[in-house]
Amino acid sequence: MKKVLVINTGGTIGMVHIEKGNPLSSLKPAEDWNEIAANYPLLNYFDTGYVQVKELIDSSDMNLNIWIEIAQIIEENYDKYCGFVVLHGTDTMAFTASALSFMLNNLGKPVILTGSQVPLENPRSDALQNLVTAIQIAGSELYNISLVPEVSIFFRDHLLRGNRSRKLDASNYYGFSSPNYPNLGVAGSEIKIERSKVRKPSKQEFFVDCSMDTNVLVFDIFPGFNPEILKKIFKTNDIKGLILKTYGNGNAPTSDVFVSVIEEIVKSGVTVVNISQCPTGMVKMGLYDASTRLLDAGVVSGMDLTPEAAIAKLMHLLGRGIDNKSIGDAIQLDICGEQSLDLLTYRLDDANEGVTSKSFEIILSKEIDPSKIKRTRFRVRNISSLYPIDLKVTIEGETELPLKNSIKTLTRDGDTADFLISFDHSTAQILEKGKKIYFNIESQRKISWDRVVFEIFIGK
Repeated sequence: MKKVLVINTGGTIGMVHIEKGNPLSSLKPAEDWNEIAANYPLLNYFDTGYVQVKELIDSSDMNLNIWIEIAQIIEENYDKYCGFVVLHGTDTMAFTASALSFMLNNLGKPVILTGSQVPLENPRSDALQNLVTAIQIAGSELYNISLVPEVSIFFRDHLLRGNRSRKLDASNYYGFSSPNYPNLGVAGSEIKIERSKVRKPSKQEFFVDCSMDTNVLVFDIFPGFNPEILKKIFKTNDIKGLILKTYGNGNAPTSDVFVSVIEEIVKSGVTVVNISQCPTGMVKMGLYDASTRLLDAGVVSGMDLTPEAAIAKLMHLLGRGIDNKSIGDAIQLDICGEQSLDLLTYRLDDANEGVTSKSFEIILSKEIDPSKIKRTRFRVRNISSLYPIDLKVTIEGETELPLKNSIKTLTRDGDTADFLISFDHSTAQILEKGKKIYFNIESQRKISWDRVVFEIFIGK
């Protein structure tokens, strides 16, 4: 327990020159810790254990089997060491960090991934600082540093949450960033950990879950692409999940051809997750009509997941063998710090015709903290009437409350309309007194709609 275990998977940081003392000779993976530390007496100061995976690789060859091997090494040594450092190539480090965050459950110890842009033996290498600092953070109390009991990446001066990290520069020493989440810590003359940003150590027993299904595809939409190509891909492959990288806040083409292809893919049993192509920001499905049609087609919001985290999370949920609806619901809920908001979606009604009034009841979980509700959305999709559309929606709780924004009315000329309104304050008030919410829709004329949905966004 007074040691840190260094796990070497390969990559630039764990390589040494074939000819000792010849910086022009080719690089090879080190055979043991002593070989790595041979020219760096400073490293001998740290009392570390050392193990390497069966086959050291360039991280471009990283795969599920090695993820499982890393997780199993940590599981076998969990009670023997106070923390773990994983030496890893930079190209797929964010993928591995994301995968391990879902595999390693109820962590109470640090798991720090690190690497380098330049080999350790190069005079200008960034490897030594990265390695030494990662060992110290993993050793926490041995070096009087705050505990970071989660999977993270240390690179250059920054400690980043693993499933929020991305490699954004191919050669700069500041190669990694966490676009949608603050740094967990910064290393200068002192190592400062931002305790408020770090996950708390779990009080439950640590365990490893290696359930992963790799039958996942990532697809970037782009102007001019042919949706029929996507359709053909899914007709000839056993793909179970699709990460759809869309524009901006989650927008995609609104053409009938594209939407019908996505609907067909969803109906075939594939889970489709919408994430943004932008490094920073969040998918806000329903904000624009360009994403509303995806929502209606059954596409799930990926919130502000990085592509790496979205892939790992979808693989993890598919690997658990749960049904598609459960996977869709779970994608929208934070599991291990990978996203900023939880999204609870209640599909209250499907197509309905000739309606003048209808009521809906929702029973919410007791675990929802009213103070953490960021926003709500009540949406009636494609309302139609033979006359000008007239609609009133009210929200109520189990007890009478002086609710603000509790009544909203839509009056509009035209054949169809969407009704979208927030009941943020009223929802929070209701949940302070009970767990039941009632919505009432009233119209002076008979109306029809395609769908009624209520969504709650909950902050961390």
